Amino acid sequence: MSSDTDRTISNRSKYESMDLSGSVYLVSGDGKIISLPMPSRSPRDPLNWGRNRRVLAFLPVLWYQIVCLVLVQATSSLFIGVQQKFSSEDMKPFGPGSMVSATSLFQRFGSFLWAPLSLAVGRRPAFVLATFVLTASTLWAALSNDFYQYLAALCLGAVAQGFALSASLLLIIDLAFIHERPQAVALNWALTPAAAYAIFSLAPEMSSDGTNYKRFYQIWVVPCFISIALALFFFPETYFIRPAQSYDGRILAQSATEKTEFYESWEAFPGGKHLPDAPDHPDHPELQRWWFMRYQYRLFVTTRAGWRGMFACYPQVILCLINPLILWVAVLQAIMLCSYISIGETIVVTLVSEPYNLTPTFVARGSAAIVPASLLTWPLCSYVLSLATKKLAMRNGGIREAEYYLPAFIIPVLAAVLSNILYGLAVQHIWDYAIIVIALALNAFAFYAIAIVATIWVTEAFPRWAAPAIVVVFGVSYITSIGMSYIVLAWIRSQGIQAMQMELALVIFVVGCIGGPFAFFGKGVRQRINGRWAASEAGALRPQACGQ
Repeated sequence: MSSDTDRTISNRSKYESMDLSGSVYLVSGDGKIISLPMPSRSPRDPLNWGRNRRVLAFLPVLWYQIVCLVLVQATSSLFIGVQQKFSSEDMKPFGPGSMVSATSLFQRFGSFLWAPLSLAVGRRPAFVLATFVLTASTLWAALSNDFYQYLAALCLGAVAQGFALSASLLLIIDLAFIHERPQAVALNWALTPAAAYAIFSLAPEMSSDGTNYKRFYQIWVVPCFISIALALFFFPETYFIRPAQSYDGRILAQSATEKTEFYESWEAFPGGKHLPDAPDHPDHPELQRWWFMRYQYRLFVTTRAGWRGMFACYPQVILCLINPLILWVAVLQAIMLCSYISIGETIVVTLVSEPYNLTPTFVARGSAAIVPASLLTWPLCSYVLSLATKKLAMRNGGIREAEYYLPAFIIPVLAAVLSNILYGLAVQHIWDYAIIVIALALNAFAFYAIAIVATIWVTEAFPRWAAPAIVVVFGVSYITSIGMSYIVLAWIRSQGIQAMQMELALVIFVVGCIGGPFAFFGKGVRQRINGRWAASEAGALRPQACGQ
């Protein structure tokens, strides 16, 4: 690493683009990937942990997301039990359909809460709180005796589930170097739905074929309690402000844009030696195991950014909404979610009706086709993201531009277009049900692939705005999709299933193509995007104390 450092310093003028947010010197002259950001010597730095320990910290997050996704899918599958338990008079002014729409809305509210909150109190306290809220809401649903209590429990649980759509992604990125993030994010979005849908295929047994909604929640409260235990005992704090430190006779400082700069002395470093060096002496408190355990597993903390960092995140959300490079991704994500909903809302009715006449249990088993489809996103998306980035960076003198991730959007866009066309033709012309299931699996692949690519793109293009960007992509886009979901059935009645799916495929293709020019002009657009909060590091992936 020392030779790489010297090479970087001696060629500083060559790599002026490194000062641009979203551009990093990632590949050395001999083609080796540089592990950035450079970890400090502090044992509290998650990048200073071994791979096994980082994987162990990831497992509680993965388990929590699986638990949440099963609860999300169960809401719609328990319609029969809710209708049998409560009359229309008992549900006034709501209805069974309000369960899905209300939970979807409150999930998005949750995504607006948890990511900014993790900036104020840290990742671990926010995560533990989310597990307690989720468990309490599931227990409430299991004990509810009237529809209003049940609906309130679902809404409370949906707020907790919003953590899985926002802050959990920050936790995962905290544990990975830049070159590891495509694999880490892809692994997360692949394993979560694969495990959740494999478990969900057993939902008929857990709910007596959907007729006993309370029994399902009574069973599923156990995994919720397990998530509390995992968060409390196996997930340490990952939010770490990486200080300037002595390195190879120079002073190494890393900004919130994940750039590395070297200064000849502490006097040359902006602000002087205002932070202590990383611990070197064996008696230093940070190197004592008891001190480390007490610090990493505490629950009541305030980060250096504090509540100011949380509230500074919301103006950045507004800026992200008017940022064309982020807004485009949010719109594309919303439309592809509408595509996913359009198939999900019609496939059950289609397969249980004439001429297929399949049983609801058999249809539930068919959802297991999503398992291999979601697993496929991991090797395919991570390979394309990693390989394309390295090849293009080597051609650019080792500098990785965020725009190198844009070609990966082709994968989910084409998969979604093909799935909508195939589903529309299969339903309209009464093709074999296996083709309909294949279309569902292909659409699920597209849905989770766009989540992988979108996460990497917005966090790498705007590392200073990582938290608000994730809030926009997975919050605003999902809220928009709720409105779209209401027009799906009306759209089908107006145009027919085949025409509707063809039109939706066309919209996805057109919006997806808008990203093409960004691959060529995105760097210039990034340079021009600015605002009052643009330099704020409160919502950054790895904020620096001097920049807050």
